[in-house]
Amino acid sequence: MAVGLPAEAQEPSATVQTMKGATSCTLSARKEGVDTSRFEKDSSWQRDPDGSYAAINLPVRVTFPADADGISRICVVEATLASQKEQNEMRTALEVLLKQKPLEQKDSVIWMFGGGKNARGLQFFPDNTSKQPQIRFVGAAF
Repeated sequence: MAVGLPAEAQEPSATVQTMKGATSCTLSARKEGVDTSRFEKDSSWQRDPDGSYAAINLPVRVTFPADADGISRICVVEATLASQKEQNEMRTALEVLLKQKPLEQKDSVIWMFGGGKNARGLQFFPDNTSKQPQIRFVGAAF
């Protein structure tokens, strides 16, 4: 008999999947058009007919809104978390993972990476009022 983690311990949480989606979005955003291959190759995401990706069995969705010219250049992650505590822990974990504190904005925070042609950003819009926060991340290349 194999000994291992319980099945539920092997499943990613909404927080983990949201962070994974947010960091993938930052890397996928391109000026010439978003690269969806990170989501296509990852079995924890399921492609929907509209071209978005949903986390399997979790309230996390990734979309690629098109600009006025029809090209999708940014990547958006929307998720519902279990609690305000979970949202706060996720932000702290991102600061550790990304090795920097974000720039504080009125209704969001932004992590900036690289420079010049490789400049990228990850913007986090928290929900500080709901019991189950509905949050959003936007990954962009500049």
